[in-house]
Amino acid sequence: MPSAESQFDASRRGPNYHWRTDVVSQLMAGRPGPVLNRVNGSWFNGPDIPEESFAAQRRGKSLFGPGTPVFIGPKTLCTLGVAGYDAEGRAVGITAGHCGNPGEAVISADSWEVGQAGTVVASSRSYDYSVIEFNDRAELTRSYNGVTVNSVGGAPVNGEILCKQGVATGHTCGTSWISEKRVNFSQVCAMRGDSGAPLLAGDRLVGVVSGGVFPDHNLSCRSPLQGPFFMPTASPTIDAITENLNARGTAGAGFVLPPEGGTFAAARGR
Repeated sequence: MPSAESQFDASRRGPNYHWRTDVVSQLMAGRPGPVLNRVNGSWFNGPDIPEESFAAQRRGKSLFGPGTPVFIGPKTLCTLGVAGYDAEGRAVGITAGHCGNPGEAVISADSWEVGQAGTVVASSRSYDYSVIEFNDRAELTRSYNGVTVNSVGGAPVNGEILCKQGVATGHTCGTSWISEKRVNFSQVCAMRGDSGAPLLAGDRLVGVVSGGVFPDHNLSCRSPLQGPFFMPTASPTIDAITENLNARGTAGAGFVLPPEGGTFAAARGR
């Protein structure tokens, strides 16, 4: 199915999936033509549903990988950081801890018609991560909508350019200011909805987006017209997350990426 960005179809609407054609939306997004807003308050042209998601949906599945937007519980929209398998062979994903509580349902916001494809099974507020266990409606990939994760771990270097892909502000990059053992502070653009998004150094996952360094959403990144003028973003490091998961020994411990090249069922061997 062609991208709605290249072939605008106003009938393609769903939860948090709204095309705007007014002049203000186009100006604030810094681009002519239809603008896809997927999170209230964002002026960015959001990431459209990729062809690989439609292909999985035709198989009756939801595809999950780095940057997949997810509905969690009754009303939360966040972004998946990464999908893979744990040491017990369970299909799991990692997102921000404030996005969901254990027991809450997870649905892909790119293929919501498929229905529940996972459940939050573990959460840490102190490290701000949640673990999702996927069911047999899910397929996993290390590449999603132009974003690929080929390795996990390692601290980013101060001054290095990091990037993220989130449902609210799309693919954005910025400077890594401070990298500590448990958290990274960067000038990567993010706002509500981007929580849980993969923080990347090239194709290496170094963290997941948590939120701004100040508790004021008015200071977040909401339009490309801001340039670099928004509050820095705090992201727990993936090393701290996996270390904590391994110490707890629960779902997600021993996390590994899916094999390269293709999509894989939510349970190994299927």
